[in-house]
Amino acid sequence: MTANPLGRVNVTTPGTLVPLTTNTSLRASKIYFQVIPGLTGKGYIGTNGLVRATLANTIRVLSPNPNGGISDSFYIESQSDSDVLNLASYYIDMDVAGEGLLITYWSE
Repeated sequence: MTANPLGRVNVTTPGTLVPLTTNTSLRASKIYFQVIPGLTGKGYIGTNGLVRATLANTIRVLSPNPNGGISDSFYIESQSDSDVLNLASYYIDMDVAGEGLLITYWSE
């Protein structure tokens, strides 16, 4: 498997979902999300229609660690260990404008 770091993916305006990619053919076997140490707002991972206020279509909420240290993280992993996760189907949102998550995906 090959690690493909997307780096820091930012949300310019909270409430405006940011897709991991607009390339609908990009597939992965595993996707990793991490809060960036020192940021202050929560990060939300979900599918299309994610709503921070109600948590509709939210898979996971990542809490920040504004003092640095250990950061909250989350994996979405295919049970078959093949490239079946469509990156364009996953979105993030943040509580604070300009903040984001560190994202890496693995493909075969």
